[in-house]
Amino acid sequence: MKTTTLPPPYKWLVFSLLFLLSACDLFEYHPYAGNLEYKDLTAQNVARIKALETAYNPQIPLKFALTGDTQGFFAETEDMVKDMNSRDIAFVLHAGDLTNYAFTDEYERMHEVLSKLKAPYVTVIGNHDCLGDGDKIYKEMYGPLNHSFTFGQNKFILLNTNFLEFDESVPDINWLEKELQTPTSIVNKFVVSHIIPDNSEANRAQEQAYAALMQKYDVRLSLHGHTHSFGVRQLYNDGITYVTTAASLKRSYVLVTVLGNKATFEKIEF
Repeated sequence: MKTTTLPPPYKWLVFSLLFLLSACDLFEYHPYAGNLEYKDLTAQNVARIKALETAYNPQIPLKFALTGDTQGFFAETEDMVKDMNSRDIAFVLHAGDLTNYAFTDEYERMHEVLSKLKAPYVTVIGNHDCLGDGDKIYKEMYGPLNHSFTFGQNKFILLNTNFLEFDESVPDINWLEKELQTPTSIVNKFVVSHIIPDNSEANRAQEQAYAALMQKYDVRLSLHGHTHSFGVRQLYNDGITYVTTAASLKRSYVLVTVLGNKATFEKIEF
């Protein structure tokens, strides 16, 4: 019986294909790959918040927490979650930078830590969350980059301010103004974004427009992360308070208490 042999170039091709097929399990998926285990988390958590609204009594103080920049600080964030769970908090606002490199596994690992919260949490995107294809992962896992929700007589507006990772259209000032045009039933408006408007990484061309809207629509608090440090400032001497929360690495967050048309806040160390 005659034996057929492959010419040398074809042998190498066959051996290469066999090697790749046998070794495929040695390779991890690309860090920005899809196949997310968790999807549409913002809608799910807002639904949980709205379910709490039926029992909301505006005569009783509403308490919510503000955190941000948990980016890879898993142990510290776990401790923060335990502290938050020991308090009467209706929900948690995350001011961005869930991740450090916007890898899929970072997003999922951080959610697994934050999902241990007794209260639902709602996020806004941070600049680190935009790295690579991170904004695509964020949109699939959480939802729109600009979004809002109401809770009783309070409105929470979450705004993408990472213009260096996008373009000059960020932040979307027109969208923000539409969201700020609320019925009289809304007593308090809170705007949450990652980057405070006077920061060197903010879109300074939009700074004055942002500040003007805060004053025009009497925003109760402008809430931020990004700096990794707790701070409270009156940036423009117009009566609007700007609050930044520390990174979870600094082992603190902000607790906000709302009663009527008043909002007070304190730094909580854990």
